[in-house]
Amino acid sequence: MDQQAKLAPQMKHYEEFASGEMRWLPYLMFFSRAGYQSPVLTTDSGGFRPTEVGDQRYSLLQDRPSGEVSVMLGASPAFGWGAVGDANTIPSLLAREPGSPPWLNLSASAFNSTQELLVFMLHRHQLPQIRDIVVLAGLNNLVVAGLPEAGSDYGQFFFSGEFFTQLGNPDLKKYYQQPKWAVGRLARRLTGAEPGPDRTLSPLARSELAAEIQARDLDRLLELAAPTGAKVHFMLQPTATWTKKTLSPEEKLLIDEVNIERSALWTMFTPILGDDVYRDYRDRLAAVCARRGISFLDASALLGGDEWLFIDQAHITDAGNKRLAAAISEMLTPGGARGES
Repeated sequence: MDQQAKLAPQMKHYEEFASGEMRWLPYLMFFSRAGYQSPVLTTDSGGFRPTEVGDQRYSLLQDRPSGEVSVMLGASPAFGWGAVGDANTIPSLLAREPGSPPWLNLSASAFNSTQELLVFMLHRHQLPQIRDIVVLAGLNNLVVAGLPEAGSDYGQFFFSGEFFTQLGNPDLKKYYQQPKWAVGRLARRLTGAEPGPDRTLSPLARSELAAEIQARDLDRLLELAAPTGAKVHFMLQPTATWTKKTLSPEEKLLIDEVNIERSALWTMFTPILGDDVYRDYRDRLAAVCARRGISFLDASALLGGDEWLFIDQAHITDAGNKRLAAAISEMLTPGGARGES
């Protein structure tokens, strides 16, 4: 990853952060490494990334504010994957806005919408009064909808193969010797022990399923937020392809390098990058939000032009974070835009 090392040296800290042992947890399946410290990225004792404003640093489990707060939920862009420091994440930028309450970042890379909901539910008792909840997400639901049996049981999640190896035996084939209820469909499919027909969904069918799951989880989030009086907002996370932007020289070098050197990972994303899938999914989510009175923003529509905004297909630079934070701030400001469809 020579281009990444040259153009985005902060990414070596994210690579190191992600290369440690998976932190398996009840209910959430996995979460960010706890107590991580680097010049670029830190987490508290629970794995939550701090918000940094001036000389103040706080998080859910580290110097948590006692008064009203706002909360960021979501996956890697909400977590701040690629930011050059904790102060450059979207929650940190929002917390600097005049009149803004402190922002708590409850996001985690690779989360789907059900995991985002669960982390909020599991830590609701630790949160003070909440003003706004912003969910910056959507892409991971669409990606995991392409995994086998995505519409069965409780759906799919990233790193599910690794999860099954943690059940006590790294040889997945031996799991088939156990009762089927103890194994899980994905493990059986991975071992070839239950070949069956291919039930992988088409890209547009993935869009429908992903939007249905997101709608269900937003309903539950609204129910949890209702007693607090908090308003829920949703921003569909971006991809470089969806923006239709003219790639900057840096973006082209970085994205081309990742596509070559980590093709297996990004192959999962390729089927859902088409414009037809993007428009279908965006419109479905916009309608989901409109029916529920949730403000909606499409991040891809905000990241056009030829400025360097992407580090790879799905993660953005500090300049990209600033654009999205500005749009979210306007959505939250009384009298400002209350979302778009």
